[in-house]
Amino acid sequence: MSETILAVYDTLDTAHAAVRDLTGVGFDRADIGVAARDYNSKDWGETEDVTGAEGSGFGALVGGLTGLVMGLTAITIPGIGAIIAAGPLAAALGAATGGAIGAVAGAATGGLVASLVDLGVPGEDAETYAEHVRRGGALVSVTVQEASRTQTAMDILNRYHPVDIDRRATQWRTKGWGGFDAMADPYTAEHLAEERRQYDSAYESGEGALANEDPLV
Repeated sequence: MSETILAVYDTLDTAHAAVRDLTGVGFDRADIGVAARDYNSKDWGETEDVTGAEGSGFGALVGGLTGLVMGLTAITIPGIGAIIAAGPLAAALGAATGGAIGAVAGAATGGLVASLVDLGVPGEDAETYAEHVRRGGALVSVTVQEASRTQTAMDILNRYHPVDIDRRATQWRTKGWGGFDAMADPYTAEHLAEERRQYDSAYESGEGALANEDPLV
């Protein structure tokens, strides 16, 4: 029986590294999913305080992902804005999995939360994952077909210090977050830069890790 493991990262370049290592040890490209904000979209905007994957290197990262995952496409999600998605996450969103980046598939009316719930993620957790993508983070999924490979997948995802999503949600709630809002305006680079100034310690490497014995889905 297959199991799906999810991990979230603060930047697309970190997620890219995890995906690269997953494919490097033989996980099928079709079993790896990615969802992240499109940093080049108009709704994301620009700020000098947001660097790395959220800047000039985004196109190169997307190009690199094209060779690692299947069906990379662009799609607009209610409450999030323009994202890129691939693999099972793109399929769950109803995106055209054979599409190329830049061939926008339109709006996914079901949204990311509903798509994650369909994959078996509890509703509250799905809202937190969706909010993390909204705020500029990247979501990676890997469907493990053989139980003997579950720990290998988790070790690789942990190698790149996934966000402790429960801790992050607690931090958001202290600032008034009450759950994912599909009617909200897209989060912008300026919003993210301000958030990072407030929570510098929360964005240090090594913040979180996946449970060793319990896949998230």
